[in-house]
Amino acid sequence: MEEMNLCRQADTVNELLARYGVKFGIYKNGTFREQLFPFDAIPRVIEAEEFESLECGLKQRVMALNCFIRDIYGEKKIVRDKVVPEEFVYASSGYLA
Repeated sequence: MEEMNLCRQADTVNELLARYGVKFGIYKNGTFREQLFPFDAIPRVIEAEEFESLECGLKQRVMALNCFIRDIYGEKKIVRDKVVPEEFVYASSGYLA
């Protein structure tokens, strides 16, 4: 019974993530693909050594995202240099003009 409740709660969370647009996009080889952020109701246990490796990657991604956001709302070099097409940025529901 607990498993069914957990599955229902996970489904509810995934529906909310979809409704509120919690997504990420991958731009590769000139193609943009957007997908929902994955959610797993059962937490994974990660050993300290493995987490250290993951932590390095997570810090790198956060820093890259912060640089991207600072640029998009600042100098816009990434658009000017055609690294990211401007329609992907300015047409995004998350972009605040």
